[in-house]
Formats: sequence, C-alpha cells, structure tokens
Amino acid sequence: MKRIDFWGRDEHDERLLEEVLRGLKTVTCTPKVWYDQLPEEEKSDVGELVHIFTKKNEHKANLEITDIYKIPFGEIKGEIGENIAKGENSTLEEFIQDHIFSWRDALHNDGYELNEDTIIVVEHFKVIDVFDDVKIDLHIVPATETEKNEITSWTDFHLFDERDHAEQKYFSVFREKSFVAFVRYRQDDLNTYMYYRLNPHLKGKVSEKDLMIKAESYAKETLDANNLIHEWHATYSLQK
Repeated sequence: MKRIDFWGRDEHDERLLEEVLRGLKTVTCTPKVWYDQLPEEEKSDVGELVHIFTKKNEHKANLEITDIYKIPFGEIKGEIGENIAKGENSTLEEFIQDHIFSWRDALHNDGYELNEDTIIVVEHFKVIDVFDDVKIDLHIVPATETEKNEITSWTDFHLFDERDHAEQKYFSVFREKSFVAFVRYRQDDLNTYMYYRLNPHLKGKVSEKDLMIKAESYAKETLDANNLIHEWHATYSLQK
C-alpha cells in the first residue's frame, strides 16, 4: 500500500493533513536523500493512488499523484517556486522559511546539509476520496525558541524560569497557519499545572473556553495529567 506521511512537530501535529483534506495543500516536498530511503513500494509514479493516514494510522483520504520532479532547493524560486509554494498553501518566502525550519536540523542529524544544491523531490497531487468531515481545529505543538521569544511580549512576567523544580513544557497553539495562543504545563510527581495566554492580536477571535478544553484534553491524553490545576485562569472560570 503506497502512502504519504505529512510532517509535524510531533506525533499529534496534523496541520498539514488538515490542509490536504480541505483541498488547500496539493504539493508535498521531500529531500531526495530521505525519499531514496523509502521502500520501493512507497515511492509513487504519476497517476498512482496514494493512501493518506493520520499519525495514529487512521485512513483519512486517497490522493492521485499528478506530477513528480526533482529540483535543487536553491532553484525553488520564480514561477516554478511560486507554483510549488501555492500548492503548499503558502507564499514562496513562507515556503522557504518553513522548510529550512523543518528540514535543516533533521538533515544535519542524519549527516546531510541543507543548502542550495540539496535535491528536493516534489510531488503534486489531487484528492480523490475523503472519508471524514474536515474540522478546523486548534493544534497544540511544541514551541520553538522563536515562538518563546514572541510569547515574552504577550506576558507581564517571566515565564521561563528554570529554577522551578517542576518540569516545564511549552507549547504553541495554531489554528490553520495562525499562532493563536501559548500553553505552559508544569509537572511534578503529583500535579500538572496549566497556564495559557492568547495572542493579544487575536483577542476576541479565538474562544478561550475552546482553548482551555483543548489544552485540558492534551494534558490528560498526552502528558498523563491525573490531577490538573489551572494557573491564572479567572477568564475561563467565568465562561464555564
């Protein structure tokens, strides 16, 4: 069975799959050094049907490959670059920055360098079957250092104090491509403490109650939070 797996920051990040199911993403790109390591039965040809699964191995859709070609990373520019970026539901600048972020360190860990000569396999596709209704959801994903720096401007106190004995985990919350909120979890042997803050630029455009429910579910399902304690959550308490 041929399949495509879409990148995510962790095993719960299904943002790219959501874009595919909504018809927004019609291109996927893979460094050739990784593509070459795929089993032959997982490599695609034009016209072939490919099965799409979630990271939990749930079959969500079928795609048909409409075009495949190779291109150096440095040549993803101009008209061809704009076409690839449009299929990735982004601008060309966003495409370049997003793929430097998602590929550079991972390639380095595998002993390769991402540079202008790195060969990329580009696959264009169209959705044939979708087996579930597509719901625009909030996605909680591990925060990057850049996002942590942005978050400090949202708060009036220092969140990143490592002197605390509890283990601290920082997450960014996205809705589609928008960075809408931040969640911090602190865990010790007994409790999980949760704090959130909305992006002030999106105040009133994102439901704080929906955010808290999502954050609670994530803590219980992913962090094994048996005793969950809210920190600084007066706004949410009034909405319950």
